[in-house]
Amino acid sequence: MRLTFAFLMAMLVTLGVAALASAQAPAAQPPPPPPSVAVGQTAPEFTLAYLAPVGDGKVENRQVKLSDFKGKQNVVLAFFPAAFSPG
Repeated sequence: MRLTFAFLMAMLVTLGVAALASAQAPAAQPPPPPPSVAVGQTAPEFTLAYLAPVGDGKVENRQVKLSDFKGKQNVVLAFFPAAFSPG
């Protein structure tokens, strides 16, 4: 009985090691492209859409341009990949 159990355990370990060895490593990702804006360089003009509350729990689509803030205040852009998105 012990011999059968030991044999089955050895087979399971061998199969597990073989499965791990045959698993393919994920494909290497190409490096990201270099940034198109250097530190200290003026950012290009862009427009972003956002939702603004209008009351009664409703929202409306609005847009804002980077140039709307020129000479008025500093702008900081932050990106959060997958934030507020399903999955």
